[in-house]
Amino acid sequence: MKSRRLERTYKQLLNGHKEEIIKLLCPVREKEWLNGWDYSMVFSESGLAEKGCVFETDNDFGKYQWVMTQYDLMTFEVQFVKFIKDKMIVIIDIGLFEESPGLVACNIKYTLTALDDLFVLEMHENNTQEVFKSHMKLWEDSLNYFLKTGEMLV
Repeated sequence: MKSRRLERTYKQLLNGHKEEIIKLLCPVREKEWLNGWDYSMVFSESGLAEKGCVFETDNDFGKYQWVMTQYDLMTFEVQFVKFIKDKMIVIIDIGLFEESPGLVACNIKYTLTALDDLFVLEMHENNTQEVFKSHMKLWEDSLNYFLKTGEMLV
């Protein structure tokens, strides 16, 4: 039997500065640069990304609840926890590091945990390395396009 836990990592290279990129890693700001993204804010004191921010998404993949458990503007680290009701919990860790002037490495780690043995196989089948890489590449291309043009990649 496959493991209840699955990890995926990806390194994006973004043309910009950590200070501007981290502000785009926000459920509100993501609507500006990621085609198809939508959310419903449950709680945020500032109205934007912050530790303790809670929001929901409802799309073709399902309805999810999210908690932003880390949003550190000093270390440029962000963490989201996504809850897929009765199936899985996904922890998303993001760290931004200056690769060279004007080029930022965005290290992303997804840690998926199936909540029940019934969903282990589904978790592995739906989150292959190829599927994950494709999702991360679209995210990387969308962010880079927005950073360059100020517009959404469609």
